[in-house]
Amino acid sequence: MRPPRALPSALASALLCAACASAPGAGAGAGAGAPLPAAPWSGARLTGAEAPAVYGEQWRRAANRATCALLAPRTLGEGAGATPRAATYSGGWAVAYDRPGLRSAFGVAGSGSPANGDTYAWADSLRWADGSVATYGPEGGTGPNQLAYLRVAGQGCLYNVWSRLGRAHLVTLLGALRFVE
Repeated sequence: MRPPRALPSALASALLCAACASAPGAGAGAGAGAPLPAAPWSGARLTGAEAPAVYGEQWRRAANRATCALLAPRTLGEGAGATPRAATYSGGWAVAYDRPGLRSAFGVAGSGSPANGDTYAWADSLRWADGSVATYGPEGGTGPNQLAYLRVAGQGCLYNVWSRLGRAHLVTLLGALRFVE
């Protein structure tokens, strides 16, 4: 007796789904049953002295500071040595980093947009155990600059994190973000 033809198709579908769930870019912990990682900002907070002073200055001026906690990267990865400066971000706060010959090489912003608002959704995402999620990809859908929309659990604003240094640097920045006291 021949085995039913549906079995090979079902097996192929199951293998395909398993491959998709574990494909690069599917998101942190996206595999079935895999626990999600702790959010980077669930670790120790940065003190005001550990974050560049411009972060606190910008945040204290922001209209959204009651609903948008201050986040800053603990490390800059490939962007080490860049100079932080105040950046304009309507309704919120922003800090951009400049490198010689490259203005706004990367940065972090707590935007005036609500976290639950509609935004462009890239295929790549990162998810964390606290319910936070970042979707990211080429700015404007074509790049070459990289942009992430970050929704941090418990915060009312949409964070923007960007990098002109590439996708790997953007992911490094997302993994280095910490709340600032």
